Amino acid sequence: MSDGPPQHEPLIDNERLVAELRERVERERAAGGYAEDLAALGLEPSSRGLEDAVDADAATEVSAPPAQVVYRPEVGYSSRPVVGPILTAFKRVVYRLFHYPLDDLARQTDDAVRRLATAVAVETATRQATLQEVKDRIDTLVNQLELANRMTAENVAALEQNLGALEEAHERLELPSRLARLERLARGAQPAGSAPAPAAASTASEAPQPLPSFDYMTFENRFRPEKTVLERHGRYLEALRNFHRVVEIGCGRGELLELLRDEDITAYGVEIDPDFVAVCEEKGLEVVQGEGVSHLEALDEGAVDGVVASHVIEHLTSDQLWRLVTASAEKLADGGILILETPNPESLLAGSINFHRDPTHVRPVHPDTLSFLCESAGFREVEILRLEPVPTEIRLPERSGDGDVSPEDHLSNVVSQLNELIYGYQDYALIARA
Repeated sequence: MSDGPPQHEPLIDNERLVAELRERVERERAAGGYAEDLAALGLEPSSRGLEDAVDADAATEVSAPPAQVVYRPEVGYSSRPVVGPILTAFKRVVYRLFHYPLDDLARQTDDAVRRLATAVAVETATRQATLQEVKDRIDTLVNQLELANRMTAENVAALEQNLGALEEAHERLELPSRLARLERLARGAQPAGSAPAPAAASTASEAPQPLPSFDYMTFENRFRPEKTVLERHGRYLEALRNFHRVVEIGCGRGELLELLRDEDITAYGVEIDPDFVAVCEEKGLEVVQGEGVSHLEALDEGAVDGVVASHVIEHLTSDQLWRLVTASAEKLADGGILILETPNPESLLAGSINFHRDPTHVRPVHPDTLSFLCESAGFREVEILRLEPVPTEIRLPERSGDGDVSPEDHLSNVVSQLNELIYGYQDYALIARA
């Protein structure tokens, strides 16, 4: 075995190469394609970009890109005159010495570039896939959030509607009134329909009896709310202001008594229904449980100077009504006042429709009839006040016009008369002075 370096076949035929290069140099020199020194030697990067290395649809299967770095020993030449061939030969000798390491360096560099390009491509594709997945999840979450918001708004609207319906149903049940009635019964108050109080025993058979177990308190709360009654009773304060002892027959929940107390007018009530009596006592009002007509008849002459009965006479028989009027005329002091309020039968809506809503009503009383009874009993001044007109929007529409009466104006007059007949004042009050 020889100790020297291994012998290789010549890699370059210098003479043939020189001849070929001379011809090439002459052609390229005219075109200015080569430099005059060794600066032309180098490792040139390829002009192709790395984007060709990546298949975005298959990030894990990236095809190998072409060589990015190429070793080019053929550029080792010199075009200088005279010494050019010598320099070229010298370069070739130098290239021969460095051929293997430089070629290996180019290959390693190319492999590194390929691996880097592949890694970049895979990472880019992975991140793009991850980004798309994140976008998809965000879109899904946004859609779910929008759906949840719509459902929440719909649920809130439905809950509000249901709550409104429940509140309306709760109001119609009149639970506070019914509970208060049960509490009063627990304390010993007699329910409607039970035996009358001893003070009214002699005349109880004459009065229309309440329906058994009929909760008239709750009935009044629904169809004659306390606030409405307070507002309507306020119209009588001026007429009663200078009186000293007023009795209200059928005082109910005591709305008028409260108003009179606030005006420092002495007044008390008479009420047959124990529920109403208990409510008045809870308010600190003076009240007597018993039948109103009998109570008036038992008073001394001149014991009171004011008698008020609001929505009472429609509950009385004809005999009881006459007794109420005559007893008031007898027991009132000189100059005393009688105030009777009742539904107005002149209005078909009030006298024929609304009147029959209350099952304890007996018959409506016409204002002319009531005036005649009071005049017959000796009252010197009798006045009728028609109250509570029907709202305009309920009445029949009327046509207004000037000049001669035309068919249209005649029709308007008919409509006006029908409105007065059907939708006249719902209540009226009689004010008589002794």
